[in-house]
Amino acid sequence: MIINKRMNLKTVLVAVVLATGLSIAWSPLQAQHNLAGIDVEEPKVVKTDGVEFAVLPDKKDWIYKIGEKPMFKIKLFVDGEPVANANMTYMVGMEKMEPISKGTISLEQGYAELPGEVVSTAGFLRCDVRVRVKDKIYKSVATVAFEPETIKPTVVMPTDFKAFWAEAIAKSKTTPLNTKLTPISDRSTSDVDVYQVEYQFYNDGVKSFFGVLSIPKKEGKYPAIIRFPGAGWAPLGGDPGTAAKGFITLDLYIHGKPVIHDKAFYADLQVNELKDYQYKGIANRDSFYYKNVVLGCVRSVDLVYSLPQFDGKNVGGWGSSQGGALSIITTSLEKRINYMVALCPAMCDFTGYLNNRAGGWPHFFTKPELYKDNQETVMKSLSYFDVVNFAKDISVPAYLSWGFNDVTTPPTTCFAAYNAIQSPKQLYIIPEGEHKIYPAQRTKTYAWLTKNLVK
Repeated sequence: MIINKRMNLKTVLVAVVLATGLSIAWSPLQAQHNLAGIDVEEPKVVKTDGVEFAVLPDKKDWIYKIGEKPMFKIKLFVDGEPVANANMTYMVGMEKMEPISKGTISLEQGYAELPGEVVSTAGFLRCDVRVRVKDKIYKSVATVAFEPETIKPTVVMPTDFKAFWAEAIAKSKTTPLNTKLTPISDRSTSDVDVYQVEYQFYNDGVKSFFGVLSIPKKEGKYPAIIRFPGAGWAPLGGDPGTAAKGFITLDLYIHGKPVIHDKAFYADLQVNELKDYQYKGIANRDSFYYKNVVLGCVRSVDLVYSLPQFDGKNVGGWGSSQGGALSIITTSLEKRINYMVALCPAMCDFTGYLNNRAGGWPHFFTKPELYKDNQETVMKSLSYFDVVNFAKDISVPAYLSWGFNDVTTPPTTCFAAYNAIQSPKQLYIIPEGEHKIYPAQRTKTYAWLTKNLVK
């Protein structure tokens, strides 16, 4: 299940099992395919209000060589019957970029074909088709890859990147953890004790981080899983289910607030203190919001090692989106993490937009008001937080996953980071996947992580 970094992606991404004919290709998902390092889930047609509308590419693996021209196959059935004729609008272009072509296309007896575009660089081409049915607009999207294993980052690593973080982390540890555990009785179970945990670190003053810590009640020594949060203002609720299976679990909250307030407290943070937090301080590496976040995440490993129930050696990192970014970043900086999972990682290759291709969430360079007066300064500052630069220093086994239709964390940016990882790695692709955590992703990645942590 491991990709050697020298292997060509084309040789390991075996065809998604779709029949050649369009009429057969719409069959329901039959199986998930374990491939040589890349696991691909068969695309599915979604039915909504009796409308079955989908776009799929003609190549079975959704992967093309540069210079090849894809053909997008379209299906529209209503109440189980093919639509005799319909006019649809379409846009085709590189993901997150202006369309290369757009217009209308006619549908006959439920099916149509739409030629794609020939592209000259590695990346992703997106076909967006829309149709009105029953006074409602339906949208279907297919995003195809062109030699994604050759995607290179646009971000430049600062010459003092490692020195900057080494110094910041060393300073952060000059303050004791001062750990405080507050029982959360309504989340505890007969097998697991659940706590709010608070710990401290230094970053231009003493700072606090909070999280939800779940520990098996049974006496013993246990491996630990740190779960890094996706973007937002509300804390994760803890993971006593995984803890009951023999793991210490720590769900981090990155905003320096307790995790046991009511919903109204976090709703207020959303519209006030934490509004647009991801953009705060971007012109200076020391004032950027994520410097404090990164230092707090790195310090969490010290917290885990301080727990008497910890087995002293086995730590895994898991996260999605912003959490996927923080999983990569923390694993890169904190070598005591043994295994890493990152789903649809954010914060990868910010500067893609300045190079005529997609950039990573939170898409700084699509917002001129953030950088128009000091672009070079902002670029330099953000380069200290770009996941690609951390991915280059990952030294442990990694499991990543995302979908090709993700518009929040574009697959071009995810591959820029994935291709930079030099350690053993594997990738699970859901071709039609959007920006969400799919049940299969959680099942597969947790099975991989927990299995490795108890070897």
